[in-house]
Amino acid sequence: MSKPKRQYLVSTDSIGFLGRPEQFVDLWGEYFNNKTFSGVEAVAFKSVNRLKRLIDILRINNIPVLSFHGKTGGENKLNFSGRIIMTAVNIFISNVGELLKYFPEIEFLSHSPYFEKKSIQKVILKNKPKKIWIENHLYGRQGVEDAIKQIIFFRKNEVNAEGMLDIYHFVAHSIKTFKTNWPKIVEELKLFFLQKDYQGKQFFSGIHFPIGTRLDDSLPIDNMNDEMLKLFARKIIPHVERVVFENQQKNLGLFFSTKKMLEEQKARNKIIIERFKITGIIS
Repeated sequence: MSKPKRQYLVSTDSIGFLGRPEQFVDLWGEYFNNKTFSGVEAVAFKSVNRLKRLIDILRINNIPVLSFHGKTGGENKLNFSGRIIMTAVNIFISNVGELLKYFPEIEFLSHSPYFEKKSIQKVILKNKPKKIWIENHLYGRQGVEDAIKQIIFFRKNEVNAEGMLDIYHFVAHSIKTFKTNWPKIVEELKLFFLQKDYQGKQFFSGIHFPIGTRLDDSLPIDNMNDEMLKLFARKIIPHVERVVFENQQKNLGLFFSTKKMLEEQKARNKIIIERFKITGIIS
């Protein structure tokens, strides 16, 4: 049986908390028109009506919302700045119960600490979502192993659970030396994508590839050379079914963007996406 066609998604984090759907369409619409991207991972900012409007406007523009990014949990496990930012952000993100009630057709993603909560597990097991994606939260190997534990738990309880490996979360603890260690990092990542569960199924079938200008949660993509991207494309991309490009913006861009900020981001996005096509990240 042939593998399903690889999906390339982009996150709505690129327009910030107060961003409007029309801004997202302006930033990314052309990549859906030319079939570079197949869908959206939407940050599930409250309220339900706001999410419905986002979905409706994107649908009108032939842009499907395939997955919601829910609350992360685990704020107390982050460094000080990350703890402050994510505590604030999570307040404004919808709970999984609400999302499954109003949007049962949309997949749900969160970080492993959120899925570790007994109250959340109860909601998931009761509702049996279309699919959940479990993302590594802590830096390095520990975050990946924590995610694997949750994947095993939900699969054993007959929930359709997949792993989403966030590349930045894996390398963040060694970001100062990651260019030198990139070949070793890629080999480590490959081993995680080759790992399988008791049924012979991969734990991780998706990657978060964060390309934003907020560098405390994004890869320094502007400083990564093409050889690094080609190595990643050759070693990792063949093993994944979904690639999600996150694009958090620095400073006020985390919340909103001016017209000038959107123009600058759009120009930067174009350069990055073209590089991804040339190097094989996007195939």
